[in-house]
Amino acid sequence: MMQRSGQSDVMLSRRRLFEASAALAALAPLSGVSGKLATPTDAVALAARLSKGQTTALAEVDAAIARLEAANPSLNAVSEPDYDRARTLAAGASSGPLAGLPSLIKGNIAQAGRPLSDGCRALKSRIAAEDEAVTKAALACGIIPIGRSNLPEFGLLPTSEALLTGPVANPWNLGHSAGGSSGGSAAAVAAGVVTVAHGNDGGGSIRIPASACGLVGLKASRGRMGGEGGRTRVTDFGVNGCLSRTVRDTAAWLASAEARGPGARYPAVGLVTGPGTQRLRIALGCRSAVGADPDPEVGAVFEAAARLLARLGHRMLDYTPPYHGAAVANGFSSLWSLGAARQVQAVAAMLGRTPTPDDIEPLTLSWAARGAALTKPKVDAAVETLSLMAAAYAAQFDRYDMLMTPVLALPPVALGQLDPRKSFAELEPLLLRYVAYTPIENATGAPAIALPIGQTRSGLPIGLQFTTAPGGERRLLELAYGLERELLWYQRTPPNWFGI
Repeated sequence: MMQRSGQSDVMLSRRRLFEASAALAALAPLSGVSGKLATPTDAVALAARLSKGQTTALAEVDAAIARLEAANPSLNAVSEPDYDRARTLAAGASSGPLAGLPSLIKGNIAQAGRPLSDGCRALKSRIAAEDEAVTKAALACGIIPIGRSNLPEFGLLPTSEALLTGPVANPWNLGHSAGGSSGGSAAAVAAGVVTVAHGNDGGGSIRIPASACGLVGLKASRGRMGGEGGRTRVTDFGVNGCLSRTVRDTAAWLASAEARGPGARYPAVGLVTGPGTQRLRIALGCRSAVGADPDPEVGAVFEAAARLLARLGHRMLDYTPPYHGAAVANGFSSLWSLGAARQVQAVAAMLGRTPTPDDIEPLTLSWAARGAALTKPKVDAAVETLSLMAAAYAAQFDRYDMLMTPVLALPPVALGQLDPRKSFAELEPLLLRYVAYTPIENATGAPAIALPIGQTRSGLPIGLQFTTAPGGERRLLELAYGLERELLWYQRTPPNWFGI
């Protein structure tokens, strides 16, 4: 458990917070950020220019296409461009709070007339017949997709290195992963190709690439977003959302795409526009649910953030998970492997034969084999474990207002470390170590936000995660605005930057 700091540490000035010792060197890149609250060049700013007639949707789409053409050879964020349709949409009338904004749709949701490969070679020729509900909700924001972003096969991995499309590189260091599974969207936003892009999250797939690429990534509550009605089971892991460089862009996307009306699971959050005034009780969960400490550089960012939050008036509290961490990890892993098995079964039915490694990646095949071997009693036991954990997890927010954890236990991994040509048995130790924090919120249905709090000494981003009770997105966004005001992360750009 993280050691509690004394009152003198809590009262450190911002300058001393970042520069007091080598132990906090992970935050050193932030100490040079200007204290002036400059207006960011983000989706909200661009939407305002569009609404005032200061630019046109077609001009912005053309500019984004040019940026993607310049960036994609090094980043590989998009393998399915959609330029003609984007220009057609931009030339017509558009509506929605983000009307006219060039963006991306992740390549695992159906978009009428577009490829729906899900990163799988066996499905490379599949074309979607119609938009699915979550696509319609995203398009209702007014965005204009200029392409479909790359992802790992079936969204299974925390890195985007599908054999079909190739690896997605991190704009902060091209030798490192942009994360997964919404890696293509994250790389494009981090590099300034587009201001905001669609992503989805079944085990951390928005939050992980947000952390890896220095972005804001909100995983909404289960059933919050439009097109996700009826998703109430503990096994309904996936939610949709976006990746952005600013809190207000994420807030605008949420307000645009959340479900509203009689069928909505939660009252609408609406547009959150700034920090809250409430001082929060924040539990500090630096160790994973199984008691493992993160990498020292991740831990240093965590310690520094806790001190900053205390200086802002929040109350820091020690945290003990209210569930058996190893049992929960095993339960989630079992159900994740079952999902892989079902994907392989669906491909087998489509092909009319057993898929080979030429059809589906070796990692997926070996992972699916574990899922296929699960008996019904074992599946039922995993569901029961996660159901009990979800109830205990929600109840803890009677004692705390919020929980802070790392997003990832390690800085962004190098490309090739999670090579999908390897077997699951080969990669399992690194996977369990790397993705030690984010799956909990997918099982509980709780909202969580990844924020770009710090960096490694070599300049790779490190994100922290904040979680609260289901339905509590407003609280998360208000805290995020407060931290953004202190750290101004949107003023930092990676070495591979193609934006304005």
